[in-house]
Amino acid sequence: MGHQIRWGILGCARIARTQVVPAILRRSDEARLVAVASRDPAKLAEFHSLFGDFTEHASYEALIGDPAIDAIYLPLPNSLHRAWAIQVMRAGKHVLCEKPLALNAREAGEMINASRECGVRLMEAVMYRYTERMSKVGEILASGVLGPIRSINSTFRFFLDRENTIKEKPELGGGALYDVGCYPLNLIGLVAQSEPEAVAVECARPRGVDINLSAVLRYADGLIATLHCGFDAFGRNYSEIVGRDGALLIPDTFLDDAGQITLLTPKETRQIAVAQSDRYGEEIRDFCAALLENHAPRVTLDESLRNMRVLDRIREVIHG
Repeated sequence: MGHQIRWGILGCARIARTQVVPAILRRSDEARLVAVASRDPAKLAEFHSLFGDFTEHASYEALIGDPAIDAIYLPLPNSLHRAWAIQVMRAGKHVLCEKPLALNAREAGEMINASRECGVRLMEAVMYRYTERMSKVGEILASGVLGPIRSINSTFRFFLDRENTIKEKPELGGGALYDVGCYPLNLIGLVAQSEPEAVAVECARPRGVDINLSAVLRYADGLIATLHCGFDAFGRNYSEIVGRDGALLIPDTFLDDAGQITLLTPKETRQIAVAQSDRYGEEIRDFCAALLENHAPRVTLDESLRNMRVLDRIREVIHG
């Protein structure tokens, strides 16, 4: 591989255009954009106008077979993650797959098995984990200042003002839980490091997908966590982690903007500044380092599979 990872992009999704390709092209010395595949010539032309020269592929199969590529970023609709990721890995290429990793734990397990059988890396793209905000949260949790954690409350919602998007198509894996609820679920899993004993859910599904959802998760150690997500109302992005001895308030939990988090204890209220971060750039750099140095990336497959099992349990309650 040399000192750079040569990237291919499987489809011209909006997240690839606005975030991931700029991170590969302009903000990571370890990454190089080599090729993009799309069945739509107009989208490829748009990518050329934005990002300069790269090899065009008119089919996904051609991109997967391109010997000049080491790793592929996969931002396709959720329902397509499993099949295309496995095809990529069987071709000997590494995969950075957009969240959620799959539609369910069974699919995720098949993808993980393919990764191990083929000797390639697979990672779920959970970009918020690559911010100074989350580094500070990790330091505070590791310090033990909060004491045993008793409650987590995490929300990610926004108002969806675009029509006819894949987010509202059940056959493509749409819905708020898959789209943004997976972030609070990831945070809860990061803190709890286990799976809940009990799950309760309320949601609104007027068009066949959840557009407003709340779940309560109860754990064996007494922790109770609540997850809220949706795209039918004013945007909210906020979390709090409450322990026996203190609480941590985390505005803009899943963003990389500058701001502050607040630590509350009986002795003090402390504002902790967080600098603006480059979550997508850091994500690419971490995955490239994992490939070049042969170690696991920050977001592990065990973590993704555990969270997917919890997501399954939430969906089981929704669908009965």
